[in-house]
Amino acid sequence: MLSIIIPTLGRKKQLEDLLISIDKQEYNDYEVIIVDQNPPGYLEDIIVKFNNKFRLKHIMIYQKGAAHSRNIGSDEARGDILFFPDDDSKLFKETISLAVETLNKLGCDCIFGKTVDESGQDSVVNYSATNGYLTLSDYEGKFVEATMFIKTDIFKQYYYDSSFGVGTFYGAEEAHDLVIRMLRDNRKIYYTKNIKMYHPNKILNYNDPQEIKRVFTYRCGFAHLCIKHNMKFKLIKRIILVSLYLIFLSVFNRKKTRYYFSELLGIFSGIVIRNNNENHK
Repeated sequence: MLSIIIPTLGRKKQLEDLLISIDKQEYNDYEVIIVDQNPPGYLEDIIVKFNNKFRLKHIMIYQKGAAHSRNIGSDEARGDILFFPDDDSKLFKETISLAVETLNKLGCDCIFGKTVDESGQDSVVNYSATNGYLTLSDYEGKFVEATMFIKTDIFKQYYYDSSFGVGTFYGAEEAHDLVIRMLRDNRKIYYTKNIKMYHPNKILNYNDPQEIKRVFTYRCGFAHLCIKHNMKFKLIKRIILVSLYLIFLSVFNRKKTRYYFSELLGIFSGIVIRNNNENHK
């Protein structure tokens, strides 16, 4: 059985669309666990609507954080495999059946697919054109947490580090951290471009205050990741690239300077400000 764990906050319509796409799946041996960070009653009509369509568990929590919510959901899961789609994603009808088939066929610990936008182009990241196993020297473009299918017993040896992720100061990189920790233990992680799901692209407007705030928190997470795993070269490289790009933008495209200055500020903030409550669960 598959346990589909969905942390959600402030995305009622998107969550409903995701649940509709789950209900249309070819695969039918699953449960859905909604980890609700909204005010009480916010999702009541959606819970009532889908409660009789499939096995559904609704959990209310009051500590914000996507990684923390996923960990809470995993402790409530009964499935042999865990899947953590974002609440603004949608599945193609074959997404789950293909993922479970691939995971079982390869006998690996975890697999990742890819996300696409409505036009079918890569979204969130630029994905590798080649299927294959991830290694510590070759994993870029081969993972996004929303596409992860992982054996439950393996996940519970690691969990997400809940100091990372949306809703925390270090607002991203929880999947990156998990992948690195698993690869260092020689876990078998496979990426295939054949498993697809819909996810909108993140950056829509470089002048939008929400986008500017997001890049700040995401880059705090990036710096936190680099320090945690001693990736100094990766950290310094990003600082240099953003700094040089800011100089270019100040001359040729000043409308984007605020966004990339926020990115640079986020990196330095993630280096300087350390969270004393860092943990893995």
